[in-house]
Amino acid sequence: MDLRQLRYFARIVELESITAAAEALHIAQPSLSQHVANLEADLDAKLLVRGPFGTRPTETGHILYRHAKMVLRQMDEARAAVRHGRDVPSGHVTVGLPTSTSRVLAVPLLQRIAASLPEVTVEIVEGSSADLADAVALQKLDLAIAMDAQQRPNMHLVPLLDEQLMAVGPPQGQARDTLTLAEIAAMPLLLPSFPNSVRVLVDRAFVAAGVSGRLVAETSAVSVLLAAVRAGMGWTILPWCALADEEPGEFACLPIADAALVRRVSLCVSGSARLSLACRAVEEAMLDLIVQAVNAGDWKAVTMVFDPRGSAQA
Repeated sequence: MDLRQLRYFARIVELESITAAAEALHIAQPSLSQHVANLEADLDAKLLVRGPFGTRPTETGHILYRHAKMVLRQMDEARAAVRHGRDVPSGHVTVGLPTSTSRVLAVPLLQRIAASLPEVTVEIVEGSSADLADAVALQKLDLAIAMDAQQRPNMHLVPLLDEQLMAVGPPQGQARDTLTLAEIAAMPLLLPSFPNSVRVLVDRAFVAAGVSGRLVAETSAVSVLLAAVRAGMGWTILPWCALADEEPGEFACLPIADAALVRRVSLCVSGSARLSLACRAVEEAMLDLIVQAVNAGDWKAVTMVFDPRGSAQA
């Protein structure tokens, strides 16, 4: 087993395809398959299984992938340390963000890393909260923001915020401060698709209140939801951060008066990332940016539960 085999194996797991990995690595597919066969023979274990949905790691393959990520990252950081004569954050860090959260956090994070960590390259991956948490637990992402996430093996969970969901609709001619759940249910609704955490909370609230929403359409794309609202098709329910890039006054954004639709926002950190100087530096940058955004009022309708001094508030 050598570093090249580990790098090849990790790329196959990440791309879920030997063909795609061969193209990304710029080597012939038969050669890549032979490297995998040699690695399996060396370890006397089946590492990958091909199926109708691509190439997936076996349970043993998952274990090897987790260790391979740690080894490869440590080698990259060792090279950087030798080059600079000291330990410096360096290498590639993958960060998962839900689409709504990315509107508040993505650009400031990229700017911060580019300015203060020039040897670190951040890759931002957008996806559903559940998928992002799964990817961190499987060591396919280093860090991710996730909603109502649960502690899992190989993953560290840092509670950050409680985020209120808002009723979002076209600008109102007659000013309203709030809407009730029954009023919202009576409107034509455009909602996120399952298993989005917003949709789960909304449907639970409707059931608890004994009302049924008038669902017009559903989509996992926040941009489509807002475009449909802008076109006058109805209302949606989203966190305030989903509107962070929109012009002030373009949408009505009203609290829901009689239902507590709140989700817990947490930072998920993979076990291997906590061993990396670069990942720890990106984690610290993310936490600092989130605290700054909340304190400055740039992330509204949230309550901080993260204590910058190192512990969660009661």
